[in-house]
Amino acid sequence: MKNIFIILLGITLSFGAIAQAPVPFSWAFPNTILPTGFTLGGGSYPPSFYASNGNTAAPSFKLNGTGQWLEIEIAAEAGEISYFLKGQNVGGAPFQGTLDIEFSPNGTTWTSTRTLVNTNISTTSYTQFRDTCLPNTRFIRFYYTNKVSGVNISLDDIEIGVPLATPDAEINAIIGSDTIFSGASYFTSESLGSTKRIKLIVENQGTDSILRISGVTSSNSTEFSIASFPSAVDSLSNDTIMIDFSPSTAGTRNSTISIANNDASENPYIINFVGYGNGLATEPSTPASVNFSNVTTYKYEVNFTPTSPLVDESYLVLFKNGSAPTGVPVDGIEYTKGESIGNAKIAYVGKNLSYFSKETYANSTYNLAIFAYSGSGIYSNYNAVARTGSVTTPVSMQSPTHYSGVSVSSPNFVTQLHNKTNPHTLMFYSDFDDTYIQDFDTRDTTNNQQVVSCAYSGEPYVYSAPFNFSVISREHTYPQSWMPTYGDQTKPEYNDYHNLYPVHQNSANAVRSNKPLGKVVTLISSYGGAKYGLDHRGKQVYEPRDSHKGNAARAVFYMAAAYNSVDGNTWTLPDPIDAFTVPYSQEEDVLKKWHWMDPVDEQEMARNDYIESLQNNRNPFIDSMNFVCYIDFTTMAKETDASPCLTNTISIDEQSSLIEMNAFPNPTSNELTIQYALKNVENLTLVVYNTLGKEIKNIQIQGQERGYETLNVSDLTSGIYLIKVMGTSFETQIKFVKQ
Repeated sequence: MKNIFIILLGITLSFGAIAQAPVPFSWAFPNTILPTGFTLGGGSYPPSFYASNGNTAAPSFKLNGTGQWLEIEIAAEAGEISYFLKGQNVGGAPFQGTLDIEFSPNGTTWTSTRTLVNTNISTTSYTQFRDTCLPNTRFIRFYYTNKVSGVNISLDDIEIGVPLATPDAEINAIIGSDTIFSGASYFTSESLGSTKRIKLIVENQGTDSILRISGVTSSNSTEFSIASFPSAVDSLSNDTIMIDFSPSTAGTRNSTISIANNDASENPYIINFVGYGNGLATEPSTPASVNFSNVTTYKYEVNFTPTSPLVDESYLVLFKNGSAPTGVPVDGIEYTKGESIGNAKIAYVGKNLSYFSKETYANSTYNLAIFAYSGSGIYSNYNAVARTGSVTTPVSMQSPTHYSGVSVSSPNFVTQLHNKTNPHTLMFYSDFDDTYIQDFDTRDTTNNQQVVSCAYSGEPYVYSAPFNFSVISREHTYPQSWMPTYGDQTKPEYNDYHNLYPVHQNSANAVRSNKPLGKVVTLISSYGGAKYGLDHRGKQVYEPRDSHKGNAARAVFYMAAAYNSVDGNTWTLPDPIDAFTVPYSQEEDVLKKWHWMDPVDEQEMARNDYIESLQNNRNPFIDSMNFVCYIDFTTMAKETDASPCLTNTISIDEQSSLIEMNAFPNPTSNELTIQYALKNVENLTLVVYNTLGKEIKNIQIQGQERGYETLNVSDLTSGIYLIKVMGTSFETQIKFVKQ
């Protein structure tokens, strides 16, 4: 386990009581929830984390773009800062680039204390660096001044020490077990009509001088009165200031306590007292308005304007696709994004007046409810009246002229389409987690966790950030071993995001290997909605879940069209795939049938647009489903007869026994009946999933030629659910609404 430690020197620190990182302080990046005082940003996309890298244990902080930074605001004068750095480069090649370590008194004006260039940073092991803070340092920043393509920086184990002890008077304040630094806040509460006495311990950490206190004042002496204070505190000793909190009204009450003293660097010593009358913060007004900007198929920015905002006002945003959110947050509870309230999900919690969405797809209407609240934790007070708004995403971000010059009637159609896809901007396979996973595919869920679904099986993978490719891997839908350039990982085809999907490594990727995609007739194994077995020819094939079959087919078609003829290579569908282990082909008709059976949906269109924003090219078979009919992918020539494909009459010998299946009543409150008809009797598995992809029920039944199964759903919460029904020769799914 990775150690997290704080240098105490006999003092217990409370992160909740301050707005900056305390001094002394140490942080070993045990997770991606940064402590108080840490902020990050800069560059074209945010910094992230190395899930499998660290000085003593993973994770560690990753800087991977020019202009990216990690900034630490500290609460008091600091001594030495130490930290560990390691360069990340392909194959352990020398580090290239520039990193600056900077100090600032105000977060605006920066002084570089160390500049590390090229080989100053090792790529073979972590190196510890130490720098002495300036006396006025209140901000420390790690700034990636110049990134060289393919080279990143790993930062870990930051430790900030106190200045060396001196004979002069040095003031420090403690309430209970919390050290309260000058400029920080202390939070408390009391009932109306009552008084709480707060004991503020004043320490003198100087070794040979008396700490003299010439006065203690309160900016709100009516509610925060100074009962008593000492005039002098001996060296290495302490005494007590007594403060009485008597709230006159409910809600948030404030006072600035100023301690005049002879500490040369902290006179006066300021503490911001925040008291809550009757235990809750002041209720804020409903936000005045909400509007949307930067609306695309894969994200949108939400901007809201407060009404007479309070100093500590924050916002909680619920979102729902297709209908209005229901439910209201409860006072005294601090929520996190990913949780559900009523029928909706929390998209954002924080003080900012804007944020970018997740889980956003094309041609969809998202309804939002923005609740203002103040206070935090048990003091949180929500205004139950939300500001509502909605935004509808575009059908596509495709330029109207994108396919100008492409004609299915032209004998050069295949070349025309190829020229629209290649060349394009090279993305890196290694950045797939920092871009595609983080910006598009991941979804928030409870307990500050996130979830990514296996594209082949639909099985959810829930994780605590940072995401790492271990359980989930990057699957080349058009396998690497099919590529004429197999073995060269520097080529665009190896890194092409249109071909990459997240899948479960052991239960999906390893099972599929480089087998062709096909309809399983004789089952060997299954995982979630995916199957592995023999097709109608008796050949080993891999079958993704129904909702991914079209996506997979279009990825294969894209790769063939995009890279055929590049460097003289032919990208026809391989036959055989491997003369020794797979002496048979990928059937074109299977893929074309799946292409029509599982047409382009809102998520796939958004994905196409998102990848275009990175690679500057599109998958044409998503933009126009008819395009596939005009290419013979076994020869990569113009198709002479496209009519069977265009009329969707492609036929292959599939042996599914399912005749029909339906569910009723839908919606339902208590029971749901699944009715079915089979050509052949086979055992059935019914699996119920919630909207997060979590398995709720799993039922095994003996099928009949005509039968039904009644499920008790009275114990489910209201919402939308998915039932997967799986036999040995088929898989289908039904959505139902629990009222």
